[in-house]
Amino acid sequence: MPQYDVVIVGAGVIGHSIAFKIKQARPDWNIVVLGDPMHSLAASRAAAGMLAPYCECREANRFFRFCRESLDKYPRFIEEVSAVSGKDVFLSDAGSIMPEKSLDDQWDERLQFFKSENVPHAVWSPAEVKERLPHLSPDVGACIWVGEAQINNRQLHDALVAASAKLGVMVETASVTGFRRDNSEVYAAVTDTGEILGKRFVLAAGSWSQQLGTVLGVSLPVRPIKGQMCRVDVDEVKLAYTIHGMCTYIAPWRQGNGFVLGSTMEDKGFDGLIQDDVIQAIIDRAAAILPAIKDAPLIETWAGLRPAAEDRMPVMGASSKFGNLFYSTGHFRNGILQTPNQADYMAGIVTGDVPELIAEFDPARYDM
Repeated sequence: MPQYDVVIVGAGVIGHSIAFKIKQARPDWNIVVLGDPMHSLAASRAAAGMLAPYCECREANRFFRFCRESLDKYPRFIEEVSAVSGKDVFLSDAGSIMPEKSLDDQWDERLQFFKSENVPHAVWSPAEVKERLPHLSPDVGACIWVGEAQINNRQLHDALVAASAKLGVMVETASVTGFRRDNSEVYAAVTDTGEILGKRFVLAAGSWSQQLGTVLGVSLPVRPIKGQMCRVDVDEVKLAYTIHGMCTYIAPWRQGNGFVLGSTMEDKGFDGLIQDDVIQAIIDRAAAILPAIKDAPLIETWAGLRPAAEDRMPVMGASSKFGNLFYSTGHFRNGILQTPNQADYMAGIVTGDVPELIAEFDPARYDM
């Protein structure tokens, strides 16, 4: 039975991006990615692909800086992944729009944050909005344009899987059910098809990381936060930007792929139920901003599961319990955004090319 240099548990964009970066740095290492592809349908492939550190973050902490760095890395990251995989990934830097109607009393707070942190932004008056965005509802008011980006996360996942495979990473579509270990090291991942031996293990299983942590005898406080979403068929000429409001977002995937609308925030465990009335409410809120959505054909609906740690910070780094175990999970609402930066960060930690460690993300804060 072969022993891999690195066993990555989790086949979403987080797991595959780590495999991609480690394989680039250590081409002679044997790496395997383990995971049930159905899990990625509720995580990596369920996101809207908004790369929005400025609209999402409220304070200029280490998390904000990490996300901002990741946004800056995205163009080069996509170039690398596309060159290796041979697959195109849609990436737009058109930016995000925050309508005054959606922000309510947070307009001034948002502007102050953008100014203090030198965030690229501009304020468009109602007249400018009407000229630049003629398809928006006339009552949205003024808007803040923010220099962010948008990606088709399903294309990104496909490209990462293909790129890892072309570099020689093995992919096993098997569910991990346990581990073989002692008190200081992990020796094997136990799957529904057999054992996978390894020298190093990376737990990057999103919302399922908590369950696997329990198997390892550690308390990993990551829980799934459900988000119901949908995609509608709207002519892409209606909107070139991502709309980011407090209660809804509209994310154009372009290339004839329609607009993604979302999303709820539900603490209901692994409940994947999709409710027609909830989806209709999402559509109604989005249509109040972009009226063309009201009668747009519905392409699909789904429910995603965001892995949220107790402090809403990602859990990334080396285990304090096992000498050869590493974590990259708990990315909550911003897993797609964090992908390039966390891949560099985690690859550096796993290979020993240690970057500057980030205390706020350290698994040791949870005694893991």
